[in-house]
Order: sequence, then structure tokens, then C-alpha cells
Amino acid sequence: MTTEPFTILAVDDEETMVRILRRTLSGAGFAVETCNEANAGLTRLQEGGIDLLITDLMMPKVDGFALLEAAKAADPETIVIVITAFSSVESAVKAMKLGAYDFIPKPFDPEHLLLVVQRAIDNRLLRQENLGLKKVLAERDHQSRIIGVSRAVNQMRQFIDKVKDSEGTVLITGESGTGKELVARAIHNGSRRAGGAFVPINCGALPDELLESELFGYEKGAFSGAINRKIGLLQMADHGTLFLDEVGTISQMMQVKLLRFLQDRSFMRLGGNDLLRVEVRVLAATNENLVAAIKAGSFRRDLYYRLNVITVDVAPLRDRREDIPLLCRHFLEMHVRRAGKKINGLADEAMKMLMSQTWEGNVRELENCLEYAVAMCEGEQINVRDLPPGIFNAPFESPDSSQTSNQACLSLTELEAMHIRRVMDSVGGNKSQAAKILGIDYTTMLRKLKRAGV
Repeated sequence: MTTEPFTILAVDDEETMVRILRRTLSGAGFAVETCNEANAGLTRLQEGGIDLLITDLMMPKVDGFALLEAAKAADPETIVIVITAFSSVESAVKAMKLGAYDFIPKPFDPEHLLLVVQRAIDNRLLRQENLGLKKVLAERDHQSRIIGVSRAVNQMRQFIDKVKDSEGTVLITGESGTGKELVARAIHNGSRRAGGAFVPINCGALPDELLESELFGYEKGAFSGAINRKIGLLQMADHGTLFLDEVGTISQMMQVKLLRFLQDRSFMRLGGNDLLRVEVRVLAATNENLVAAIKAGSFRRDLYYRLNVITVDVAPLRDRREDIPLLCRHFLEMHVRRAGKKINGLADEAMKMLMSQTWEGNVRELENCLEYAVAMCEGEQINVRDLPPGIFNAPFESPDSSQTSNQACLSLTELEAMHIRRVMDSVGGNKSQAAKILGIDYTTMLRKLKRAGV
């Protein structure tokens, strides 16, 4: 049983209960201090050095709730176990909301108390060990998944190091598949918040009602089917990072609610009356032109300024072709290992083909292409014939090509629509397969098809 170096403070206004607690805990080898009145316990907590508080709930003058709050104020990591003969659902819920680890009704079995105490201590030790490990790994590896030697990649690494410990909201822009979430994770993992949760949500994949309930959570009975309370992603990200992907797709109604949250980090669950506050950093990403969306009236200017405190654009893969060989090696190793095959690499002609592509789906499209090639490959080297047929339809043209000259007059939206049509033609109109080749999810694919008029 783990007993050191934890110091336990037991507070109860009944002398008999104080003796039982002292005998039970010290007999198990714990360092125990006791107080038979709440004021004395309050004073001891303020002096610090208490790892675990066991307190009665109902005491004269100062109750157990006040001691619980004092313990958490002195050190948020202090474990608090509440014991009381006047147990009720309401008091248990209140104690848990204030941060109590457990709630034990009197009379209790001393063995049960020791079990709860040991479980609480083990939980804290494991959490501290995980936090320490996460911090070490984050400091060493927070940029390890950003692969490349190009100028754009090196500038991105420098940017991440500059902003990782800022509390400012970061807006990450760039085309689909460029690795915007990877940048967001690198910022989180390298920051002081690395020990907290990184909570991503794809705003474009959810309708309004579901997005709202996922973000804010809801109370039991808030709507038909809400049979239990649900903790929202905002609360799950407390003391960590919330990543809002495809933020440019959310509706005007949700923009208002998100803006309200960003102003003071407070919100209410659906169907609730309590104002909740969280301490969270917000990162957002979009492949939309938000300035154009503001002019079109589909995106709020005030929300844009809240999100755009710090901004960075992730370069498309066609602008950093020197990174393609390294990315190919990384994805090949990963998918070969998963497939359990023996594939040594890419044939020269296959690599030339990959280097020549426009990669409208960027890094995600490249990864999907190599995953396909690994599945198709029957030898020890990937050849041109193993590559997906969709990539043969849009090779990168040389600057003196007449096609390039004509395409130079097209907007990015028109070029994207052209590429989508080519890929759709190559797979016989199969939307799921086309989405996989392009490196985008099915919902995004449907939206792009509608925009392209396909």
C-alpha cells in the first residue's frame, strides 16, 4: 500500500469519529493529522502541506463544503473525501461539483475507507506520472510529426516555437489536407498545456443542433432523448486546448454562440441555468477565405477578429515538392508495417510520377495514394502500376505548357472543381472513393461537389 509521502488531514466535530479515523489511517501507515472542529481544520489547510482531506460535511459554524473549497484553493491537487451521516443526492452532487473525489456515508467500514483513500492516492500518482511523461515527450517530440526540409516547413516550426506558450487564439489557414490539425497539435504539445486535453471537433461535419450539444453539453431532459447529463467538449478541454476545425462552415446562429463563449470563456449547457467557466486555449482552422465570407455576409466580422489574434497559413504540398520524398518514406513505413508486407520503397518512375502531381488534396491525398499503392503492390517495390488511377488524370504541367497558361487564368475554386471532376471521372462517379483519393472526408466531398456543380 502506498502511504508516503502523503499527509492526510481528518476533520470531524465528533471526538469518537476523529479517534476512529486516526486509528484506521495511522494503522495503515499513513501520516495523519486530526482536528475536531472545522475552524482548526481551515487554519491547518491554509498552512499548506496537506495531500488528502477527509472531512465531515455537517459541522457547526464552518461546514465541510467550506473546507473542501479551502483545500482546493490551497492546492487544486488536494484530494478531498467527504463523510457524513446526513447524506443526500443533492449534497453529494454539490460536493462532487466542488471537486470532492468521493462521498462516503456514515457509518462506514474502515476497510472501505482505506480502499477509497488508496484508490484516490493511486489515481493522483498515476496522473502526476502521466503529466510528467507527457511533458517530457511533448518537449522532445511536439514537432516530430511535421515532416519536411523545405523553407515552408522550417518557417512553420519556428512559428510553432514562438506561439506555443501564448494564450492568444490561433487561426490556421490552408487548403484541405495540408496538415492544419497537425500544426494545432504541435502547438498544444509544445505548450504549458501539454498535460491537459487536446480536444478537436470538425465543425463542418455536424449540423447545428449536434454541434451545439457537442460543444456545450446538455442537461438531463433538455430535449427528447436527453436521458442523462452530457459534458460538452468545452468542459472536457478545460485547462487544455480546443481545436475548431472547419470553423468557416458554422452557421450564423452558432457563430453568435461561439463568439459569446470566446469573449469570457463562459457558457451554459443546453437546458441548464448554471453559467460555467473554463480555462481553455482555442485554436481554429479553415480552408475557406473568411475575408471573402465576411464580405458575402456569411461570416461575422467580430468573430473573425476574435479568432484571428495570431494567424498562420499552411503551405500546399505543390509549393514544397522537396518534402514529397520524405513524406513518401514516412507513409510507406507506416502503411507497410500495418499491412505486414515487405516493401522496400518506390521505383524511380513511381517517385517521378508522385513528384509531378498537383496534389490538390495535399499531404492527405499523398498518404491515401501510398496506402492504396501498398495494398496493390505484389512485389518488393512500388511501381507506377500500383498507384491509384485517379492521380494520372492531373499531372503537373511544365511552365511553358499551353494548358498551364490557360489554367493560370482560372481561380483556385475553378481549378479545384476541375480536379474534382477528373477524379470523379476516374472512379466512375464513386463519391466515397473520390473523397479518399482527394484526402477529404465524405461530408466535405459532398459540399465541394455541390459547389463545383458536379
